[in-house]
Amino acid sequence: MLKKSLTILCLFGSIYSNFAQQVAGKVLTKTNEPIPFATIQIGPNYGVITNEEGSFSIETEGFKASDSVYISCLGFERKGLVLEEFSSKIYKLDEQVNELHEVYVTNRPLTIDSIMYYVNRNLKKNYRPELVRYNVFSRRTEYIVGKDADFEIDKSTGFKKKQLDAFNKDFDGLEKKLVNNKSKQYTEFVGTLFIKDKETSKLKVDKAIRLLDERNDQSVEKLAEKGQELILKHLDKDKVYTVKSGWFKVSDSVSLKENNNKMDDTINSLKFIRNMVHKMVEEHGFSSKTILNFITDTKKYEYEIKDITFIGSEMVYVIRYAPRRSSADFEGTFYVSHETFAILKADYKFAKGRIGEKLNLKLLLGVKYIEQNKKGSVIYKKHKEGYYYPNYMTDQLDRYFYVDRPIKFKDNNSSEKVSFDFKVEGVFKEKNEILVMDESQISISEFNATKEKRKIDYETLKAFDPNYWKDYNVLEPLKEMKEFKVID
Repeated sequence: MLKKSLTILCLFGSIYSNFAQQVAGKVLTKTNEPIPFATIQIGPNYGVITNEEGSFSIETEGFKASDSVYISCLGFERKGLVLEEFSSKIYKLDEQVNELHEVYVTNRPLTIDSIMYYVNRNLKKNYRPELVRYNVFSRRTEYIVGKDADFEIDKSTGFKKKQLDAFNKDFDGLEKKLVNNKSKQYTEFVGTLFIKDKETSKLKVDKAIRLLDERNDQSVEKLAEKGQELILKHLDKDKVYTVKSGWFKVSDSVSLKENNNKMDDTINSLKFIRNMVHKMVEEHGFSSKTILNFITDTKKYEYEIKDITFIGSEMVYVIRYAPRRSSADFEGTFYVSHETFAILKADYKFAKGRIGEKLNLKLLLGVKYIEQNKKGSVIYKKHKEGYYYPNYMTDQLDRYFYVDRPIKFKDNNSSEKVSFDFKVEGVFKEKNEILVMDESQISISEFNATKEKRKIDYETLKAFDPNYWKDYNVLEPLKEMKEFKVID
């Protein structure tokens, strides 16, 4: 009897272990095109979405072989299967055939004005953006496309020729790194964002990593830090200098001997990261001051119903929008539920000729800055209580920069001077992604009781590790990130 019981237990354990595993695969169309942001769901509240390449990875531990798995995406027929059939492979979805489209449009037409009216009337009912807790996964990708760089000393009363040659040689190396370097850097973390209101939030970080080659780090902070290191290397650290840039005196008393850790404080500051994540959540909310102002500022935009599609049995309007007035910035597509008039998904990009913040003092101060090529998407998920919350947000932005300014260092205690020209031009490219893995409402007392640390302790990796997030259902990385490796 004991032997028989042990056999049954072993058999049960073997069956169960088949489903206590990571399943990785791809979701494609019938023509083998990737389907980004498709949902893979097990049970009512557990799932992941595919990345831009259609790839996903999901942990199935704790579920039974008979549990249902659903793969779905707007515009495609939902595929259902049981967990024992769910394995690491390619899954193909059929495009949704809009059989009800003609009947619906003929028998019960709704104008675009009516749809937008009901959308805005139901915003407060459909979304609860305050006193909320989001369990989030965040990924940030950064790199620079360098166009031009030129750093050179043109005057010096304190350097000999050999010293000038050495200084300029170091600057040449920095120029080449800026223009020729193609490496990207990635920052990821898992944590909990507590939002009190649109102005106030707190962040707890459970785990955080960076993938970067520190020799080629081209963040704004590191570029400035490298320039400072070169100055420290060649100027006398025991002296105090007056620093002038262009027509302006930057400082009356700068000691190069001082150890300045402000840049490291900024990079590792939890406040900096919390503000970035909270701002991204707020930017994908609904008001005239957010990215999604094309929902609320209906007089600024023109709209067109392009199609009707389905997600499961739910009918969805596909609406295109574009600027009607010069004060409108974006164009794209959004999707509206016929049942609740909630926005289920929205895509946006700068309309032709539109840019973001800019500063053009090229002639006066040798500085130019332009935000351009902004684009992104947001997908909302329906809570079991009937309201919606952002499930996935992605935002990309290019920041063009140009700086051409003379910089002078003058020893406060002598006539020694060092003057060099600083010219650099390029584009900072930045992409942020936030996946909300779980959401719940909180009380004001819960928010007040939440404690926040000052810094984030990042772990820096020299190569992509597929097992790093194995205990979390995070967003599957793109192929380029999987191939990241620092070559010694």
